[in-house]
Amino acid sequence: MDILNLWPTQVGRGQFDTSGLVEHIFATYDLEKTGEISGFNLLDDNSDVMLRFRDLILHLFDKYLQETIGKTIDDYKSHEMKAWITGHGKDYNMQIHNHSGAHLSGVFYLLSEEQGAGGDLVLHDPRTNANRGYDDSFDPMFERERLQPKTGDFMIFPSFTYHHVNPYYSSLRICVPVDLYLYKG
Repeated sequence: MDILNLWPTQVGRGQFDTSGLVEHIFATYDLEKTGEISGFNLLDDNSDVMLRFRDLILHLFDKYLQETIGKTIDDYKSHEMKAWITGHGKDYNMQIHNHSGAHLSGVFYLLSEEQGAGGDLVLHDPRTNANRGYDDSFDPMFERERLQPKTGDFMIFPSFTYHHVNPYYSSLRICVPVDLYLYKG
């Protein structure tokens, strides 16, 4: 019998070089005023270190598109990226959400040295209520994907993917969520 894996949610993950980024963030920004709600876009920063980071993010999004759907960002008339700083402070957590309106989302961990302090990124099965009526023996089909991030980790996933962040019990971690918007016209 052939088994078809239908409706996959491809997640890209890897490591990147954080050189100079954390130092620049601490020297330039008030971490309490850099969230998405404030309208802040970290990628508006035209410093050399941030331009390199922006180029890296764009390259990784482009690579994800090539490897998952055979397209590139250049196949679209235009694109936009928005990024903000989050995940810092003791007891930080984020309730389940997705990034509605964006096409791809990524999370880049600039500083996450203390392991075992919580703060896992948890990705949820996008097939809402798919596990309804199944007994526990089917649980592996519906498991959530957990990433205990460390400095330099990143994940890229479709923006429809629901996710949350478990409480973080250490004093400092810095991550940068990024949304990619693609426009045909």
